[in-house]
Amino acid sequence: MSEPKIGRALASSLHQAINELMPARVEFYESWLTPGRIRQGALGRARLAAVLSFLRQEGEGYEAVVHRAGRYTANWTAETIPSLERGVVRRLPPPLRIRATLRKAGRLMRYLHEDSQLDSMVRRGTAVVQIGGSVFCDVRERAAAPLCGFYAALLQRYFEFFGLPCSAELLRCRGTGDPSCELLLDTTVVSAPVATDPSMGPVGVEPTDEGA
Repeated sequence: MSEPKIGRALASSLHQAINELMPARVEFYESWLTPGRIRQGALGRARLAAVLSFLRQEGEGYEAVVHRAGRYTANWTAETIPSLERGVVRRLPPPLRIRATLRKAGRLMRYLHEDSQLDSMVRRGTAVVQIGGSVFCDVRERAAAPLCGFYAALLQRYFEFFGLPCSAELLRCRGTGDPSCELLLDTTVVSAPVATDPSMGPVGVEPTDEGA
């Protein structure tokens, strides 16, 4: 069986975030996160795992990079959704819009890395989301803090794209010893502005249908 491949949106967004936030470290990380493999969609899970392992040793740099990468991924992939389809979702009443956005996010997750899975439970403007198969949370030793910041940033931005400002709270993380990764998305409160919110997706990679 071939090694699971990582979607170009995730790999390119991570590369872009490292380039912007850790320019002095780009050459080091390109030993695994090579632009050629990213463009060809040939980056394997093992190479990404190596990048994430070293990123976790960068202290606060890890959270900053994965957060920006998550928002880049959401921006870029959401923009590939046909305008008519986007308009239909945005006109839905909030309860239905939440569910429609989560369905799209679930399909996106499988494109980002094929063994991932998103399950959710929606109630009164909030959604509890479970992430299965998180590549960010595969660790040999328990982490001191949750490692799911990529998904929190991605889902928060994806909701915003469809007119649903929300807060994203990490509840559980497999990387810290919990049985699963779990997030709370709350559309009943307005999230604070994000200082590093990128207004455009990653550059240098051709668009794909990963957000469809």
